Amino acid sequence: MAKVELADIACSIARTVGIVGERWTPLILRDLFLGITRFEDLRRDLGIASNVLTDRLRTLREHEIVETRVYQDNPVRTEYILTARGRDLYPILTMLLAWGDRWLSTPDGPPLTVVHRTCDHPTDGVVVCRQCGDPITADNVTWHPGPGGHPGPGAALVGNYLTPLPDGR
Repeated sequence: MAKVELADIACSIARTVGIVGERWTPLILRDLFLGITRFEDLRRDLGIASNVLTDRLRTLREHEIVETRVYQDNPVRTEYILTARGRDLYPILTMLLAWGDRWLSTPDGPPLTVVHRTCDHPTDGVVVCRQCGDPITADNVTWHPGPGGHPGPGAALVGNYLTPLPDGR
């Protein structure tokens, strides 16, 4: 059986995981959000092999999640800066952090605290409806077919579990 590439699956989750789901990538993104932008600092903080970090950063650049910026001319040195596409991954990381804090923290508590600058209070990720602001949970939503969906590898049965739209689609 041929290997199915996540990028070929008609599913936004699969395509996203295909880019940022490798085990080191969320940690690289975490460090970039924290302000660690230089290759050697990222390598040292994560304890990651240089070739693995190079590969992950190359993937993030190819997908326009990070870009490089020269911070030293002689010799030329670059740092990695999150693009708008990269900054849009922040809610995903905060949700992973919130889940980990709830289910995997040590008895001492979470390893870090996120504080909202506006109100100066600790916070964590919450998914809310963009229309009414109510929290979204697995119990209060339905999934419907989208215009780009089609059955195929990685999504062969999903359509059977979607709720038809009011117009029958």
